[in-house]
Amino acid sequence: MSESEQQLFALACAVAQNRQGISDSVPVETMADNTSSRVMESTIVDCEDANVCMLASGSRGNAAFIQCGSKRILIDAGISYRRICRGLHDVGCDVSDLDAVFITHEHSDHVSGLPVLLKHSAMPVYTTRETWQAIGEAIEPYDRRFVRLTRKVCLGAMDVVPFATSHDAAYPVGYTVYSSGCKITLATDLGYVSPDVEAAAAESDILILESNHDEELLRHGPYPRSVQSRILSRLGHLSNKTAADFLTRIPRRRLMKVLLAHRSEKNNTPSIAWQTMHTVLNQAGISIGQDILLRLACQKGRVSFNTKE
Repeated sequence: MSESEQQLFALACAVAQNRQGISDSVPVETMADNTSSRVMESTIVDCEDANVCMLASGSRGNAAFIQCGSKRILIDAGISYRRICRGLHDVGCDVSDLDAVFITHEHSDHVSGLPVLLKHSAMPVYTTRETWQAIGEAIEPYDRRFVRLTRKVCLGAMDVVPFATSHDAAYPVGYTVYSSGCKITLATDLGYVSPDVEAAAAESDILILESNHDEELLRHGPYPRSVQSRILSRLGHLSNKTAADFLTRIPRRRLMKVLLAHRSEKNNTPSIAWQTMHTVLNQAGISIGQDILLRLACQKGRVSFNTKE
């Protein structure tokens, strides 16, 4: 385990059993060993039918819906409750069908809709203790619904594994979802691609990856120098070029489906993000459509991938 993973493991505490049948946590060493064996098993069987839908992605709000078999989760709730309901309806789901919501970090574009979502549902919310505390007073009425992350959260046949990320937040994480041979990873709000991120994203069937900005647009854009420096730092966001370079070296076991997410509206455009990806991947001998299938998530409108399409 990496140092950041060990730090995350150290946060683990007993998880109370709830309606999803989540088992109590076990010692860190055992948890890591069990997860490794489950991951190895998942890579050698056919992937089940799974659906991933970005309900919204960008600087003004983020929410991702993931369904594997009968289990349905939401990662982040940075849009209004009404938009969440509308997005879920379009994929044949209701808020009451969700088994849990997982939060990556406390920034408003990831949690602004969380209090109302919890008000209208009975689901648990998983995140780090630091993130829960940093969200603040708005979620205090729902303290009993908070479940502190362990190394692996089991929701029936679905395993949700958090991994540490580098961002200017209290204790940010990304998530990998394993279920019956299927691997789905969400890695956004990244200052850089750390070894933890590389390990989490490797051999994913569906990867939600940040492609936030074009560096030239950012440097010549409207943001003050201090904000530019923050975005370009190791606690900021991933550029198109860095994301594309990462895709050239990521291990793949079959066609990898990639949703490019968290695109800046001021420092990026769909055409620039796409052209950067095409140029970098083509130079590396990677074919879009044969080796990697790309789609661009957006702030308004839903973009989906299914493992069987």
